[in-house]
Amino acid sequence: MNKMKPAFNASCLNCGLQKICFPSGLHKVDINRLDEIVERKSPFEKNQHLYKEGDKFISVYAVRAGVIKLYSYSDKGDEVVHGFYLPGDVIGFDGLVQNEYLYNAVALDSTSVCNLSYDELSDLSLKIPNLNQQMMSVMSKEMQDGRMHSELLIKRNADQRVAQFICNMSERYKNCGYAYDEFRLNILHRDVALYLGLTPETVSRILAKFNTDRIVSWKKKEVVIFNEEKLKEAAGLNNCEACKELA
Repeated sequence: MNKMKPAFNASCLNCGLQKICFPSGLHKVDINRLDEIVERKSPFEKNQHLYKEGDKFISVYAVRAGVIKLYSYSDKGDEVVHGFYLPGDVIGFDGLVQNEYLYNAVALDSTSVCNLSYDELSDLSLKIPNLNQQMMSVMSKEMQDGRMHSELLIKRNADQRVAQFICNMSERYKNCGYAYDEFRLNILHRDVALYLGLTPETVSRILAKFNTDRIVSWKKKEVVIFNEEKLKEAAGLNNCEACKELA
């Protein structure tokens, strides 16, 4: 099974994720200018927060390795999971409107990120039109993901939600250039249940059924897709591209 081992100190130009992160569509000289404002932070350990709700909005973060969960709490104190972020994803724009972060961002395993000061990034985007376009694209994706997540909860039954979630994770790893039919996914079934509006027991039951039917196995953080076509059928999809970026 392929492991993700990106070079921690790799520059933007040499990073394997540049085609799906901020450098996408930039010329070499502009990538170098972007690299000058990037702070490559030491890896976050499991359960360590990048930021918490109410913290002052200073930076956005590009994920280099690992998984980050974005969550908040309801008025009743119940945890609400808003999404999971993989290598190449950018988080932190939730702090833009009120100048403070609206959610909590926590590492689910050893996670490396690039820290970009929003003020510096914004200033640079005024000088590099393609970078400004890429920033707009990232923020637009956040809005689209929120809408599609709502549709997932409304229009899909429990089996379809779980299958579509796995399909989406597979597609996202594929976009990163990683193995997408066998991959490590350090996300608790409990967190998946919260994200999908289900109970942990329901998620476990569905995964057991999928394993028995030789569709997919998700055990001890290892996901193995036995039959991609059946997985798409279980998700109610004709093409897995339809579930791209849903989670």
